[in-house]
Order: sequence, then structure tokens, then C-alpha cells
Amino acid sequence: MDTSGLGRNRQILRLKEAEALVALYEAMTEAARAHDWDRLTGLEQRTAAIRAAALARPPAPVTEDMDKLSELLTRILRLDREVRSHVEPARAQARQQLAIEVKGRSVRAAYGEVGDIGERGGADG
Repeated sequence: MDTSGLGRNRQILRLKEAEALVALYEAMTEAARAHDWDRLTGLEQRTAAIRAAALARPPAPVTEDMDKLSELLTRILRLDREVRSHVEPARAQARQQLAIEVKGRSVRAAYGEVGDIGERGGADG
């Protein structure tokens, strides 16, 4: 007996929620292609709310077209891969820029600003 509530005869995500997620993921894909990170973040928060709501309630008996639901979930996964293909390089670039900025701050903290060298009585001052 399946006591987890997640057996084959139960579903967590409803068809309407999956359809809403597809629409949001399509918009997220457009935002990622345009490098519109603020819009992408807002859309992702909306998808997270739908997922959280689905997970918060107990799984229900299957009453919907599981083939259609499976098709929608496959579409979501494809769209998610495309979003990630745009986000990951941008995230890596942002990490690199942040590391450069942190290193620059460390150097300035240790040695002062470049213009301050003469004022401090450096070798030439």
C-alpha cells in the first residue's frame, strides 16, 4: 500500500496550474532572451507561488487528462532549460564582475586610492 500519497493514482499539480506555469515559463524565456532580469525574477516568483500552493495541499485522486499534464510538464522542462541557457552565462559574468570589484576594493583598502599615493609621501613625494 502506498502511504506517501504520491502513487500513480494521485496528482499534485492540476492541469490549470500546469497551463499557467507554461504561460509563465514562456514569458520567462522571452525575458531571458532579452536579458530582462528584473522581469524574469518577477515571473519566477510567480511560478514559485504556484508550485508552493500545489505542494501545500494533499495530492488529489487523478481526475484530469494525465497525457495532457505530462505534455505540459515536458514543455515546462524544455522552457526551463532554455531559460537556464541564458541565465547561467549571465550569472557567471556577474560573478566574475563581482570578484573583480571585491578584489579592487581590497586593493584600495590596503593601498589607498591611486591619487592618494603622492599625498601620502610615497617614494616620489
